[in-house]
Amino acid sequence: MTGNDDTTLDAALRAIAAGAFEDAEAIAETALTAGEDGPALRLAYATALAKQLCFGRAIEASLHVLHRADCGVGERLGALRVMACCGTQVGDPDLVRPHLAAAGLERAAHPVERCWHPRILARIGATDEARDALAALHAEVPDDPLVTGILGQTMQEMGDAVGLRLEMALMGRAFFRTFHAPVHPPERIWEGEPLAGRSIVLVPHGGFGDMFDCIRYAARLKGLGARRVTAVIGAKGRHLVAGAGVDEVIDFSEAAAVIGRSDFWVPVPGLKRVAVLSGEVTGRGGYLMAPPSAVAAPLARAMRERAAGRPCVGLYWHSDRDLGEHKSVPLPALWPLFARRDVHWVILQRGFGLRRLHACGLGAEATVLGDDLSFDDTAAVMAQLDGVASICAWAFHLAGALGVRAWLLAGRVMDCRHLDRERDSVLYADCASLVRQPRIGNWPGAIARLKDELDAFVPTRRTGAPEQDMAQR
Repeated sequence: MTGNDDTTLDAALRAIAAGAFEDAEAIAETALTAGEDGPALRLAYATALAKQLCFGRAIEASLHVLHRADCGVGERLGALRVMACCGTQVGDPDLVRPHLAAAGLERAAHPVERCWHPRILARIGATDEARDALAALHAEVPDDPLVTGILGQTMQEMGDAVGLRLEMALMGRAFFRTFHAPVHPPERIWEGEPLAGRSIVLVPHGGFGDMFDCIRYAARLKGLGARRVTAVIGAKGRHLVAGAGVDEVIDFSEAAAVIGRSDFWVPVPGLKRVAVLSGEVTGRGGYLMAPPSAVAAPLARAMRERAAGRPCVGLYWHSDRDLGEHKSVPLPALWPLFARRDVHWVILQRGFGLRRLHACGLGAEATVLGDDLSFDDTAAVMAQLDGVASICAWAFHLAGALGVRAWLLAGRVMDCRHLDRERDSVLYADCASLVRQPRIGNWPGAIARLKDELDAFVPTRRTGAPEQDMAQR
């Protein structure tokens, strides 16, 4: 690959990382047309297409990578991941199987590389095969934190809550020592030790959805005897998290110093060790309170005025994060929702999904919150909603944390934390439910199920003036 190819590839990858998937596609397509055709560039092109939910074209580009003689291990693995995701989305999860078999990942020398074969099987819904392969690998290398953690996640994807204990290996010292750059000392990660009289710092890891889901356990740390609980978070959600039972909220710039003088730190998903210690399986929502917001008040008032007495329901359908395309809903599947006249939609969507909404001319009658609203202000608006329909992303978890009625739009293959439940939410049992595809790739079927939910829900909502609604909540 030439230096110019490297520059083009870097530009495409930067655009993908920034969520500018359309730009990444254009950069890669221009270079490929000009004859710059390395496997890494072709993979970036496939990724940009998949992020935009152009599944057929992404599959074609992935096949081009897999059929190349100069395809390296990294490019092959990336192409398999894209194909598994896109095949599942188009209802053909077995599309990747012959290419997965040809890759021979299960015969690799290192356990980490062998992990990828069952991980991809799990992504296409073959969780029984994945679990069996991972169990055999775990028997061979029982102390490997990655193998242990992925086995735990796969068990939960099959509905086995015992897997959470194993998943915590991904939040432990051995995993961070091996797989993460040492930003904070791994030997100080909390792994369930007694907290009496100790101080602990909660450090973000994953997305905001993980933060809103797992912050429920912060107050429980005090019940375990913690002397001081500090949370690290940026300005976007500072006041929201401050009300979660922590003693102090600090910025990322202060994290290293505070961790240095604290007894423990824990990546936020590692807070689920509290559930492991207590044996808890089902959780409830309503553990966060929206902070006061001068920005949100006029937005909520205008929203209610536009709703004209109809219930206001938030909507979020696309994730820009890594493999977010696996759970995102193609916009055409949502058209029946926008056609409803008995619901006022409040668009919580950000990034690519919001750009596509505007490009398609949809949502003109909806209230659109936009990209720039902080999570503090978003929470203050969300607390005034009658409900939220969302994929497994920050919007669903924030709604559940606030105790707002929520529907999870989910595929047949979904995040392990939901324990493969069909309708009941194990995370927010009192305020949320699942609306799943009837079969793999069938988003219209999931939207039809949401329609049935809304048909029953809408008549129960009686809305009045904005001030009256806010006073009642």
